[in-house]
Amino acid sequence: MYKLGEPNLWTGRLDSETDRRQFRHFQTVKFEDLTQVTKSKQPNGVGMLGYAVDKGVELNKGRVGAKEGPNAIKQAFAGLPDLNQCETFVDYGNVEHTHEQLIDTQKEFAELASKSIVNHKQTFLLGGGHDIAYAQYLALRQVYPKQSIGVINIDAHFDTRDEEESTSGTSFRQILEDDDNTDYMVLGISQGGNTQSLFDYAKEKDIKYVFSDELLHHVSPPIKDMIERFIHDHDVIMLTICMDVVDSAFAPGVSAPAVLGLYPHIVFELAKRIVPSDKVTSISIAEMNPTYDTDNRTAKLIANLVHHFLK
Repeated sequence: MYKLGEPNLWTGRLDSETDRRQFRHFQTVKFEDLTQVTKSKQPNGVGMLGYAVDKGVELNKGRVGAKEGPNAIKQAFAGLPDLNQCETFVDYGNVEHTHEQLIDTQKEFAELASKSIVNHKQTFLLGGGHDIAYAQYLALRQVYPKQSIGVINIDAHFDTRDEEESTSGTSFRQILEDDDNTDYMVLGISQGGNTQSLFDYAKEKDIKYVFSDELLHHVSPPIKDMIERFIHDHDVIMLTICMDVVDSAFAPGVSAPAVLGLYPHIVFELAKRIVPSDKVTSISIAEMNPTYDTDNRTAKLIANLVHHFLK
């Protein structure tokens, strides 16, 4: 079920009502209804759509609460300074899970997200469970029906489980099984978070991946080259970040907290190699769970990620 954006979420410190140099995002955000949006002549600005769904997490036997993630992220983002990084910034609200099957919610989300992707230079999709990734892929495939899609996932897990229905742990297997014109790369894989069968599937499908301990202090030149080649080899890049890749000391508010996870600055450094490309028109950030957050630490981290990613 689609719900429009809530202006009361967007509040923050008011430094000036007239000097735009002192404005924060809550003073410049706009609210629109994606069901009423028509295709613009040229993409501009930024759109944001929440995936207020944790049914996939529940089906994947994780701890629920991520459906509250999008609003927590928006609240944290609202008070950050608007540095005039985009022409317009639109909050399109959230999609909630009211269908009988999760796949139907993913399809509903994809239909709406595709409209934002068409109309904006950047679209941020906020989860919610990492089943948002399959919905993001469906949206991109609507917008780019014939182009090759390179999926880059910054994550501790492959999320390629073999299940009979969509869950937060199946998205990338669904993509690879559905579509021969896609490839998959994962940055931050945890050795203790994936079974041998998932590594076997990665080998079978030629999934490129980097272990978290290879990203301990910096992103090495060979890894940078691998990312750049992957981007070069595809027409469209789908970027998705699962917050459980970040060490739980920095991101406690997630569905599956990480031990020996990445430092936030490594995630920033990885993303700096990806986000500036014109091939990246959508970014999803998943698994933010306010129930387990401390001092809004995880929500603030994601808000700052979005803030830094703005083109």
